[in-house]
Amino acid sequence: MTESKRRVVTETERRAIVWDTIERLAFRPNPPASWLGIYAKTLRRLWGEEAIWNRLGLDHEFIVTFLNLKCSYFIESESKYNISFAHDSSDCLYWRNHVDPEFLSKASLHNTVGKYPSQQMNELRRDVESVLNGMLFHPRCHTHLEDLGIKHVQLDQEKGGLKLHEVRIGGGIENPYVFLFHLRYQFCLVHTDARRDERLYLVDLFENAIRNKDSTVTARDLFSFQGGNN
Repeated sequence: MTESKRRVVTETERRAIVWDTIERLAFRPNPPASWLGIYAKTLRRLWGEEAIWNRLGLDHEFIVTFLNLKCSYFIESESKYNISFAHDSSDCLYWRNHVDPEFLSKASLHNTVGKYPSQQMNELRRDVESVLNGMLFHPRCHTHLEDLGIKHVQLDQEKGGLKLHEVRIGGGIENPYVFLFHLRYQFCLVHTDARRDERLYLVDLFENAIRNKDSTVTARDLFSFQGGNN
């Protein structure tokens, strides 16, 4: 057995591999139309509302009605995009983010090499959970909407509705599809169970995909979409 095969891959290395693998499997759609279409169809369903959008494009906007918030975005590539939040009735800008790959960030300097180590598969689920926390559920660098002065009608706490503080908008997300997907989760305030179920579904999905050495995770599987083709 060679030295490289005997070497134990560190936790940081494993999680870097998992992060890159998850992005490659599910968040680099080519072409993006189907991904954005299913995103549109399932977005409000997770929020406990009826679907109203059939499609979203690369340059589009959507309304978070219970926050009176308009999200506008323009995706130029999988590493270059703009996104902003504004009051949907006045266009008063709350927050804007630009991601430009021509300039360095700490994340852009990190390269992952190789596949997840088969001899450490017992650590995989924990690694997937940690990566998804940082990627989607609780980004390390984030802004709370309440800090931007955004107010909303308080959801029913007795029925499990979450507080506005639970919305964490990531400021260091370089992939636009990851950013849109994390908004889908962050704006799910209807009930703690909805967030819990989404988390468990995604952890299971990516753990199985990595174990099975899948080449992709389809948008239908990512969004748990059972609808038709239209």
